[in-house]
Amino acid sequence: MSKIRIGLIMLISAILLCSCEKDTEESDGQGTVTVYDLSLDMTHIEPDTYELTAEADTDRIKELLQRVIDGPKGNRIRSAVPEEVSSVTYIIGPQTVMVNFSSSYDSVPQMRKILCEAAIVRTLCQLDNVYAVSFSVDGVPLFDSQNVPIGLLTPDSFVENEGNMINMYERAELRLYFASEDGQKLVEKVETVTYNGNISMDRLVVDNIISGPKGTDAFSTINPSTVVNSVTTQDGICYVNLSEDFLNKITNVTDEVMIYSIVNSLTELGNINKVQILIDGEMNIRLGEYDLSTPFERDLDMIR
Repeated sequence: MSKIRIGLIMLISAILLCSCEKDTEESDGQGTVTVYDLSLDMTHIEPDTYELTAEADTDRIKELLQRVIDGPKGNRIRSAVPEEVSSVTYIIGPQTVMVNFSSSYDSVPQMRKILCEAAIVRTLCQLDNVYAVSFSVDGVPLFDSQNVPIGLLTPDSFVENEGNMINMYERAELRLYFASEDGQKLVEKVETVTYNGNISMDRLVVDNIISGPKGTDAFSTINPSTVVNSVTTQDGICYVNLSEDFLNKITNVTDEVMIYSIVNSLTELGNINKVQILIDGEMNIRLGEYDLSTPFERDLDMIR
């Protein structure tokens, strides 16, 4: 099969992108990256080591996209981009790339689309000047099967099992609460995430709160070193068992914001009314003036 044509539609903010280019004197335009291909059974994506040859940022994006399209050693059957897609173009913006597929992408099964998007996002976001990727078909932004705009996707948008399996996927819209810039208030964010269907929604919410917001208009509330020991919900109460790293606060974020970023986010789920926070299984813990031994109820007074 002939090679899918890939083209650059337009270059946005060229000056900004030039300032973000890697130090070519140090790397001489070379670099080892990971490219993601379709597995033999077509159920997940698999990593493959690849040596970049291009020097300029725009050329690196084109080179990596073409490598994803071609598949390993030119094997289009293993390409993460479906064979029926006849062309792929892209637009570069500040720290973002918008990838545009031909109209044939609309007929691709949903699972296959997820794998394709995950492979492209994970591959391109390794570049220093690419933070996120968005997708469109014939210039129309991509929506999921629930008619929810997908928007910008980062590697964190794809939650998986061990390895790179995303075969039991679902896509959800989460209403999450993060910190304001001064750490004194909560900021409401609606984020679309693609996740493994074996993960419970309450666990998904907690994981995304700890990962932090995807944009720049809100800030993390929880120490990212915090480990989620378990998340279980029973009789309307969600029990969130975290490691002691939770107690090591982020600078300027108040205790109240830390607690209610979790509580308010979880109580957005219809089956949760209260949240009990445990530290390594212990309830008799204090976070500043707050006693964690009793469940917390929703509090919207803190929202900015």
